[in-house]
Amino acid sequence: MIGKFITKANSEKRFAIADIHGCLETLKKLITQISLTTNDQLFLLGDYINRGPNSSGVMSYIMELQNLGFQVYPLRGNHEQILIESRGEKLSEPYYSFLKNLPYYYETEDYFFVHASIDFNSIEPFQDTEAMLWKRYSSPDIAFLNGRKIIHGHTIHTIDEIKEAIKYNFSIIPLDNGCYKGLRMKSEEYGEHGNLCALNLDTLELIIQKNIDEPRPKN
Repeated sequence: MIGKFITKANSEKRFAIADIHGCLETLKKLITQISLTTNDQLFLLGDYINRGPNSSGVMSYIMELQNLGFQVYPLRGNHEQILIESRGEKLSEPYYSFLKNLPYYYETEDYFFVHASIDFNSIEPFQDTEAMLWKRYSSPDIAFLNGRKIIHGHTIHTIDEIKEAIKYNFSIIPLDNGCYKGLRMKSEEYGEHGNLCALNLDTLELIIQKNIDEPRPKN
């Protein structure tokens, strides 16, 4: 499955979160902060693993939310793709099934969700999975989008850059603030990077959670 359409008719609130990178406690804190319920929709934009201290914990938590009836829609990031290609069926269950079934994008009535970008120069942009996983920048094709916006992660942006894209109604809104960078920062250094962000897709409120995970102990 490359992509999937999700109607907003079945939701009260809708959120998107990008690039968790193994920071489980930070994700849980952000989920609490947005008061997620089973009536809401949550789109996760890939890169759940690596860099942070608890990759398997993040995947398990996402699956747990789904099993509890939460409308959580995770898509595939480049880090998941690398793991699938390098380990494949050697991965233990339920992680292998979780990873191999991740779509490359989601589409709603008003948004496209993708990990990295969409190549509008491609003959078939939504068949170009390489771009959806890896491409850094792309100028939007306004006619193609037809009023919809792209929400993506993959490329780290400052909080000010994210807020600017929201404030000025950009067609492409980034959400990756480099959450994992917060593992190396002292509390007074938090600010432009090192946070996990959630975007309320209906009010365009940006909810910011600083990284609270502890780094993996060094051997």
